[in-house]
Amino acid sequence: MNKELEELQHTVKRRYSLRINPYFSESFKTNIKDGQVIPLIQEVFRVLDWPIVYTDDKSVEAKRKNQWNKLTAKLTVTKKANGRIEVHSKSLEGHLTDLGKNSKRTGLVIALFKKLEKEYGTNGKLIALEDEFNKLNNWEDYEVPKTLPQPSKSVKPKLTNALIGSVFIAATIGIIVGLLSYIFKHVAGVYELGIGLFVGYFLGRILTKVNYIDYNHSKLLILGILICGLFINFYVQYYMMNYHNHYENFGFTDYLRYRFSSGIVITENLNTGWIGYAILWSIHIGFAYIIALHRVTFIIIDFTINRLPTEVIDYTIYLLEKDNTLSQVRSLLAEKGWKKTIDQDQVFEAINEIFGLQEAKRD
Repeated sequence: MNKELEELQHTVKRRYSLRINPYFSESFKTNIKDGQVIPLIQEVFRVLDWPIVYTDDKSVEAKRKNQWNKLTAKLTVTKKANGRIEVHSKSLEGHLTDLGKNSKRTGLVIALFKKLEKEYGTNGKLIALEDEFNKLNNWEDYEVPKTLPQPSKSVKPKLTNALIGSVFIAATIGIIVGLLSYIFKHVAGVYELGIGLFVGYFLGRILTKVNYIDYNHSKLLILGILICGLFINFYVQYYMMNYHNHYENFGFTDYLRYRFSSGIVITENLNTGWIGYAILWSIHIGFAYIIALHRVTFIIIDFTINRLPTEVIDYTIYLLEKDNTLSQVRSLLAEKGWKKTIDQDQVFEAINEIFGLQEAKRD
């Protein structure tokens, strides 16, 4: 924040809020044209360098960044009737009190709005902001393309290909972790983090390569990989132990029985037995599962959006913004070469993911 903004914020009176995730709201009145309110609110957040996460014709949402670029608060500015504007600030840091910070933020937004309202009303920039906003949101500058890039030939999704890739990942991770666990001690958290990232990255790449991007099936594949990988890990450790010690009549099932019966020793007189051991490994698998699922999800989202030409996505969004029905949009896409239902569905999937990411930024 520059010196001018700091001085402006210094004039704002601090008012305290005491609650979990504190918030503060206040309102003020403006006399500018109704169509200039939202553009000027956006300009306020741009001057403050607070990222805007959502905009419609009634409100603007942004998140406040501190000097380390950490998001500390969410601000919502809403246009009410008769020129009244409500400013709401909510802390994102989970404290019990905000020490008056939310009131300082709302006050700064209001003070800067009034300052720019006066300046821009004099130099004509208010009109320019309104025109720019209308062009952007009403697609006034958009030129309807005469042709569109044609859909590429996509690989037919096959669960078999995804399963083959999953088996390969499970075997690889099981062997690697088994060898590391035999040579070194198991470091809780570190192995799970590495496993989650490894599984998430390679499964995500395999699923996008074979064009199999079913979210529910990917969850089952991740779980299957982790469970299979765990038993492969146990078998590798058993093999290495038997190879170096030459135990006789001690099979893999005996090894598993021994490990589980050993349990988890908490104190000298307290051993949780197989139940504690099973719970511990469930936690390990759960941690790795969350990391892997997070990674796979973002790889699939990125693939779903970027596999299509941006011209096609923009054109489809334009058609939807112009209140065309879904059947009308499909018909217009077909006229430009996107005739197959599967190709059209991919466009709608990409748009859903784009809007989904926008909604996620608001949280």
